Amino acid sequence: MTRAMHFDEIEYGRRQTKVRQAMAARGIDLLVVSDPCNLYYLSGYDAWSFYVPQVLLLGIEDRPVWIGRAMDAAGAAITTRLPADDIRAYGDEYVQSATRHPVDFIVEEIKARGWRSARIGLEIGNYYLGARAYLAFADAFASDKIVDASLLVNWVRSVKSPAELDYMRQAARIVEGAMQAAYDIIRPGVRECDAAAEIYRALIGGTAEYGGNYASSPPLMPSGDQVHTPHLSWTDQPYRPGAQVNLELVASRHRYHTPLGRSVLLGEASPEMRRLEAALCDGIEAALAFIRPGVTAAEIDATWQAAAGRHGIQKAARCGYSIGIAYPPTFGEQTISIRPGDQTVMQPGMTLHLMPAVWLGSESLVMTEPFVVTDEGAECLCRFPRRLEVIR
Repeated sequence: MTRAMHFDEIEYGRRQTKVRQAMAARGIDLLVVSDPCNLYYLSGYDAWSFYVPQVLLLGIEDRPVWIGRAMDAAGAAITTRLPADDIRAYGDEYVQSATRHPVDFIVEEIKARGWRSARIGLEIGNYYLGARAYLAFADAFASDKIVDASLLVNWVRSVKSPAELDYMRQAARIVEGAMQAAYDIIRPGVRECDAAAEIYRALIGGTAEYGGNYASSPPLMPSGDQVHTPHLSWTDQPYRPGAQVNLELVASRHRYHTPLGRSVLLGEASPEMRRLEAALCDGIEAALAFIRPGVTAAEIDATWQAAAGRHGIQKAARCGYSIGIAYPPTFGEQTISIRPGDQTVMQPGMTLHLMPAVWLGSESLVMTEPFVVTDEGAECLCRFPRRLEVIR
């Protein structure tokens, strides 16, 4: 019982080899992968099952081993190429129990497979390895045998293969369609929730050639009195004449996420809004023209800040971050940040979200561009008009 894999065995082999090389450089014998993004990256496992502990055991030489809830073992067989002996499941007596924990089962499996004395890398800092799970590992193994390997796989993932980039470009086509759907429906009198429904339809329906998956973030689309702060979403209230809507949308294609941000104004733009628009557009254009292999994330930030600064605009928060595979609650890879001090050197195949949106208290504007670093510079993943959309 299998389904078409999104990547071939050669690609998975390359990924595992790169991760093993990073493990060896850190002196790690066994990596316990708990971030669902990294399980997917290394094996293809894909299910809404990350609310309970699930891991992939990756040794320096041994075959990967999936361990998860018994009812999800069939999903592992469907979405991966792992043989049956390397799909191990714990029973429901371990699930949300006060007397036992799935890590107890995982620890016994680790020991049974000969890793009792291994130096073990744990993704301690990710969202999915809870404190109780960590304490169970710490209780089972000596402290000098546990290594914090939180972002080891994430950094390997930061450079995408051509096949991965194809999916991100497809996600770009989907998010463009969703943004256009937002432009088409947002009008005075339309309820915000009805606009959100149309956006969701476009994000999941995708294009005639391919559809979308659920994304790691809902559409963020505050308006009216809420528009000058990020990370808020829709209400069931109708849009009012003169309202502004800041749209932060993200599409997912086979778990690869491409975001896009724009602002809509249901009325006339003030001189201050036009100043913000010019600052963001000039900053984005300058940053994209500057990006090439060898420059650092901090230098990209400085380039954007300099161009926007000529309009009197500065941004205190970071101006972007690495993107790719994602599951809730974030679509960032938690590695590269476009901000002062980040000395990460750009390499071909890196994908980032240039996100110089600004919230100034009384004025705000969202204008973003996802891009991939190429051999010559930067390729915008989206092809969507870069302007404040004014709807009268």
